[in-house]
Amino acid sequence: MGYLFPAFVLIPFKLYNARMILRLIMMLLIFVVGHLFIFWSGIRFFAVKSPRLKNIVLRAALLLPLCVIASAVAVRFMTNAATGAVYAVFAVWLGLSINLLMFTAIAWMLTPIGRAFFKASAMRWLYAALFAAAFLFSAWGVWNAFHPVIKTVDVAIPGLPDKWRDKTIVQISDVHLGVFHTPGYFSNIAKEINGLRPDIIFITGDLFDSISADGLQPFVGPLNELRAGDGIFYVNGNHENYIGMDAVLSALKQTRIIPLRDDVVRIDGVRIIGVDFPEYGVERDVMKFIRSRRDFGQGGPVILLYHTPTSIVYKGRTVSEHQTSTYWNPDVDYTAAKELGVNLQLSGHTHKGQIFPFGLLTARLYRGYDYGLHTDGGFSIYTSCGLGSFGPPMRTGNTPEIVVIRLRPAAPV
Repeated sequence: MGYLFPAFVLIPFKLYNARMILRLIMMLLIFVVGHLFIFWSGIRFFAVKSPRLKNIVLRAALLLPLCVIASAVAVRFMTNAATGAVYAVFAVWLGLSINLLMFTAIAWMLTPIGRAFFKASAMRWLYAALFAAAFLFSAWGVWNAFHPVIKTVDVAIPGLPDKWRDKTIVQISDVHLGVFHTPGYFSNIAKEINGLRPDIIFITGDLFDSISADGLQPFVGPLNELRAGDGIFYVNGNHENYIGMDAVLSALKQTRIIPLRDDVVRIDGVRIIGVDFPEYGVERDVMKFIRSRRDFGQGGPVILLYHTPTSIVYKGRTVSEHQTSTYWNPDVDYTAAKELGVNLQLSGHTHKGQIFPFGLLTARLYRGYDYGLHTDGGFSIYTSCGLGSFGPPMRTGNTPEIVVIRLRPAAPV
């Protein structure tokens, strides 16, 4: 999931309830108000007098938000060239509109000062420059979204077996393969990952996005290009649930990728736990499932793969309440993971906001756990900002990453 754009827009209609529909209406209203502010400001800044042009602007402000939401829903029910093209246009517009909104607000803040020193004609040049800056900033964000960096993370693990000291671990998260991050794009990413010579690859959710179930097949070949001697392990994210896990698993069965669904595998003395992202209407006791797995009881350090940088238990909430809290009141109490003996949790989901200034929001909501490495005694968590993008193919708040993790033994206490 990307954090910015509400996931309930993408959920099949049969899963909608009254609360979700209300949120959708509220989000649509926010989009409309934002568009009206941008277009009304443009009319004021550039002294537009034509009633016809004003009418066109008003209609665009009302229609564009509807098109953004409708295109996002359509492409997830039927992925083809037409729905993909329409979605691409309006997803790019959504990212641009966010930046236009930000630069319009800056323009209004500068207006009192500018009018005190400059004539109206000079102010129009200032407004034009700010609007142009929004377009340039957006263009850079699109370029940035498709040029990930390699991020190396060093983590100390108590009791680390000798065989793990020289292993190269690669984590990718929130790849969002779909309309924008195409099979050709991922083929290039696979070459870059293989060039790191990974011993093991962890995929921590939201591998797919912006496609219907019948759009998964073209990605099987590129995913099969990944190579890792100890295996490629995957846990789902919220977006796979929107597509349908049966369809996702069917596609993954044709690859080397091994899904870990509330399951444990043991590799050279280290236990790898994979926990499912909660699925609508499915209640389960995660701790009981994990403790019942044969490989869990054999001891050794533990690496946990979980899509969100939150607790893996619901703590009395329903699945729906738990998913809502993941966005607006995330539980960053990692007691449950620590009780399982987890030494390193690998997560994603937040995109670190993806588009500026939303990273300020994710940092506040997740209390700093929205990105990077955090260590508490023998427990560490690394949250990746992700490799792909959700909604707009744009990153102005950070750069996408492929994470290389190096483990070392923790020093004796």
